[in-house]
Parts: sequence; structure tokens; C-alpha cells
Amino acid sequence: MPVTDRRSPGTYVTIEDASYVAPSLEVGRTVFGVVLCDRGPHNRIVSITSKAQYHKLFGKPDYRKCSQTFYQLDKALDYTGQLLVCRPVPEDAAWSNTAIKENTAGQSVAEQYTFTNGAKTVIAATAGAYDAFNVGNWIYGNDDTITVAAQIVSKTYNETTTTYSFTLDRNYEGTTATGVAAFKYVPYEFTSSTNVNSVDEMANPSDDIVYYFYANGAGKFYNSLIIKGTRNTELEKYYINESTGAVLYPYMFMDIAVYQLGDDGSQTLLEGPWPVSLIPRYPTGEAVKDLTSGNFLFIEDVINSNSDFIRCIATTKDATTGEPKSEYPAITKMITDSDAVDRRLQVLLLLSKSNPVGTTNIAAGGATLENGSDGTGQYDSGGNLNPDEALYGLVSQTYLGELKSVDGSIEQLPEIVYPYYGPDYLVCGGFPASVQYSAMKLAQYREDCICLADTGGYKASYEDDLEARENDVPWNTWTAMLYPQYRKISDSYTGQKIWVSPVYHAIERHLYCDGVYYIAEPVAGIEKGAITEPIQLAYKANHVERGDLLEKELNPTIVEPQGKYFLTQLTTWKRLSVLKRAHVAKFVAYVRKTVPVLLKDIIQRKATKFWINQANVRVNTFLSKFVEGPTERYSILKSFSVDVSFDDVYSELNVFINLVPIRAIEKINVYIKVA
Repeated sequence: MPVTDRRSPGTYVTIEDASYVAPSLEVGRTVFGVVLCDRGPHNRIVSITSKAQYHKLFGKPDYRKCSQTFYQLDKALDYTGQLLVCRPVPEDAAWSNTAIKENTAGQSVAEQYTFTNGAKTVIAATAGAYDAFNVGNWIYGNDDTITVAAQIVSKTYNETTTTYSFTLDRNYEGTTATGVAAFKYVPYEFTSSTNVNSVDEMANPSDDIVYYFYANGAGKFYNSLIIKGTRNTELEKYYINESTGAVLYPYMFMDIAVYQLGDDGSQTLLEGPWPVSLIPRYPTGEAVKDLTSGNFLFIEDVINSNSDFIRCIATTKDATTGEPKSEYPAITKMITDSDAVDRRLQVLLLLSKSNPVGTTNIAAGGATLENGSDGTGQYDSGGNLNPDEALYGLVSQTYLGELKSVDGSIEQLPEIVYPYYGPDYLVCGGFPASVQYSAMKLAQYREDCICLADTGGYKASYEDDLEARENDVPWNTWTAMLYPQYRKISDSYTGQKIWVSPVYHAIERHLYCDGVYYIAEPVAGIEKGAITEPIQLAYKANHVERGDLLEKELNPTIVEPQGKYFLTQLTTWKRLSVLKRAHVAKFVAYVRKTVPVLLKDIIQRKATKFWINQANVRVNTFLSKFVEGPTERYSILKSFSVDVSFDDVYSELNVFINLVPIRAIEKINVYIKVA
């Protein structure tokens, strides 16, 4: 406990941490890209840490259905575990959804039936009365109310006695009556909404909705998802009447899972199962929690915490205020009403994949999501990716950080003072030049990452690439690199040979070199620029043509008997500057990203000599590790200088850094003299 009273004699010790430990130089590299595909969380930035997670959320690469950047990010995951992915969708793309809705009235069937209190059999007087009901329907007599409705679990016609009969799931609890009309009753049913583009459109002010289920992403793909489970009797046994051994809260728990329905009718388990409670609290008032972990077991909490594919809403909005209600109107009936047990059973049956254990009831088979759509302008009639200009506009807005996101994440992309995201590379190859321009502008604005791009699409000749460089991508920035020459590869995912952007191999080589050599090693040459898989270039450039490409700051791929590799490492910077070399540009971007972190805790300190000197010491200590020395891996600088001064008028600490990088060996001249 902290000492609060120091009036007693003694020695009191207070410890203040004024130490500083330099950050590790070995840092993982983060790659950001915008993808077009048929699934995945949309209009938000998603952090990906593995290829398995990437494929689970967004699907496996398929050139017919996804953008080139999808392949580039997939390749990046071979060398890094830090990916930032954003999937924009057309504005009219809709979310798949379904809801469990309570029915409050039965459908009258004007035929004749015989009901017997305490019996499981209902007799239909005629064939018409017999055919009016199906197995799984609920039935109650004309003289009774919904509360005594029972489910029909089988139908039997006795040819000898010409008797038509229904077998119920339990003894009928209503009035004994002969020759009366009946009501067909569907206690709860599935309903879905069309053209749903936001969560707000899902949760309408309807008190008869029990749960809303919706996809965690827009698109037609999610129409194949089914939410279903089985009754969990083990959890029910935690709460029993000690005298009788009877379960106190029957039909309260399930094991819920998400399945995908295949084109051939097969069903594949995607995730789960998870134990859930159909109600948030016991009739006694306590919240339903896992006895081991203490986590809430309510279906809404469990699904929203664990599922990558679906979300659940278990409350509705007030029709007047538009705010979520504090109670769950339809769910409360499953907790406190006199027929709460029956209500839980009826909901459980809808979500059950098979007849629940311990009952004779008929399961509905689960909740299938509906009404999801890819929107206009993304896929053609054959299901192939064919983006229109409007969708490309959304991609551009995403790279610029201007697209309105569902969670505020995209808008944080341009934040550099207090950055939430810290990409090291932006990939945009394969998109039109106008879209790639937006990615370049993001890197240029941030100055802490490098944009890897191509010249705006497939070009059949070096003349086309030169023309594109002049007219389509006339960039002049040290935070971007341009790669020409599309190449054909064998796609292991589809089994086809496909053309890919050179960025596909560029991001691979950059990440490889960053990990094996360090970030300031030039990514070029027969070793560090090596492409190790078989490729067919759109064109091969000769000596003169390569020279023309280099003069325009393009980084060609060369093919020779010793290998295939990127020849140069130029940025698009047109000035006569060392920042024209990517190994320097990448290091400067790294310093730009790291130095603010070193100094952030000095903000709002008193401007004493100690803290001003701390800024000097920290930056000097950090940069000194990169001066040419015995550790070749980190040898990046010939020299550097740091000057720190404080402006009393504006209360600003100014840190001036002068870097002198080590250049790269770009040409070797060999002179042979024979005497």
C-alpha cells in the first residue's frame, strides 16, 4: 500500500523512473494495401498476422475475383506477420442478415379437429384437415390460446380405420374438444431485411425481434453462411433442483457454430462451436456467466467476441429516440413469462441443426443469412472482377484516408503526429495509374513509408512504360518506387498461368532484404534483387532500353543466364539527390518514424537542461548505431550530427538532424592492361 502519512519517525523511499533504454533495431515490417474481393470485413482497416487468418477472412487468391494487390499482400505474408488490409465495397453492396422474429397470432384453419387434454394425439376429421398441417408446425385448439400450442412431430394415416392423426411433442395442455377449428402457429420465424448497408438499418424499432444476425462484411458470399448448433445439456446440469434433480433452466444453453453451404449442398464448419446462453440473465436476475472464466455467455456477447464472420444484435431501438433500449423486449419473455421455457425451446429449435437431445421436437436446421449483394460495378455477369470507375474512386479514397469507414479506422491513415497505423510499405500494383497516385500521395504525406507501384497496368513494350512514366505516373517523390514489366507466373492457388504486377516480386524482395540484411541494404542486383520462381516478362529490355528506363527512374527486371533480378533501386525522386536511392530513402523514412517515438515522453516536461539534453542524448544514441563500424548489418551512415535547441517564445524543442548516408556500389570499372 502507498504511504500516505509520513508524520511517524522513519525512512521513506520514493522511486522515480528517469531511465532510458534505446529501442530494438530489429523491427517487423508492416505492409498496407487496398484489396477488391468478394468477402471480408469491409470499409475498415483489418490487422492480419498470418496467411491462415488472411485466407479465412478474405478468401484465397483468385485472379478472377480479386485485385492484384490481393496477391501482393499474400506474398508479403511469406516474409512478415504484420499486414494492414482494407476492402472497400460499392456503395450499394448489402450485408447478409436474418433475424428471429416472434409471432403473436396463429393462422386459423377452418377444419375439424379433436383435442384431448393430457394426450399427445390430435385427430383430424378429414383429409383436408390432415393436409393443412405439416410436421414441425405448432397447433392449438380454437378454444385455447397460444400458450398451450404444441409441435407436430409426426403425422399418421391409418388405412384400416381411415383415421388421420398428429403426434405432438408433449401431452396437450389445453381444452378437450371435438370437431373444433384449430390454429396453425409459428412461434418464432426467420425474417431478413433487403438493401442493408449499415448496422443502423438492421436494428429497427421492432420489439418482436429476438436476435439480429448479420455478416461481418458486405457481399453475396455471406448468403452461404448458416448459424446453427446443438442443445448443451451439460451447462443446464449446473443448475438443478437439489431435491428433485430437475433442471432449473431447460433449453437455455446451446453450442453455436457457423457453417458455409457449398454449391453442392455440403456444409463446412467455419468456426465454433461456442457455448452460449439464449438469455442474458437468469430469472433470478443474475447475469449468465461461464463459471470458470467469468465471461458472459449471452449469445450476443459470445458471437461478437469470437466470430470473424457474423455479428449479433439482441436489442432494438426506441422508435422515438432512436437509442438502443436497455432491455431486450422479446428476450425478456424468454426469462420471466409463464411460458418462458416453451419460448426458449421454440427459439432453440430454430437454431438447432438436429432434433435437440432429450426431446421429440423437430429442429428447423439453423439460421441462413440472406439478401447480401456485391453491389454494382464490381463483378460482371460471369462473376469475374470488373471494377467500374466509381469503385476505383473508392479505392483511391481509401489510400488517401478519405473513405468513410464503419469504425473510423480509414480516417486515421494520414495521422502522423499521433499515428495509430505505421505502415512501412504501401502496395498498389495492378490498379489504374490514377488509383496508384493516391497511394503515392499517402506515402508522400506520411514520409515514413515507401509506396511500391507499377506504371498503371500491363505494358507490352518498354516504349509503353516510358510513355506511361511521362504521362500517367510523372511522380517526383523519394517515398515511391516504380516497377515496369508485368510478368507471367504459375498461380499455385488456381493452377493457371497469370500476369501479375512487378510489385508482386518487389514487395517480396524488399521484405526479404529487410529481414536478412536490414532495411538500408539496396534491393537490387543478382542476389538481393533475385526472383526465384519461373517468370515470363511482358518484354525484355536491351542495354539501350534499360538505360532509357533508368533515366526515367524505373526499376527494370533483367533476365540473364545467371538469374532474373531487379537491376536497380531507384525512387521516383527526380532531383540530383542521394534520396534517389531507395536504401537511403527507406532509412530516412525509418528515422522519420522512430525519432518521434524516442522523444514523445519529453512533451510537457519542464524545459530544463536535463530534458533538453535528454533529447540530444536519445537521438545521438539511436543514430550512433548506424555509423559505419564493425557491425556491417547496421552500417548505413558515414556520419551524422544532432543539434537541439529550445525556443522560449513558442515553447518548442527543435531537433536538427544531419545525415550523411553511405552510397551504394552501382558500377564497377575494370581496366586491363596487357604489357
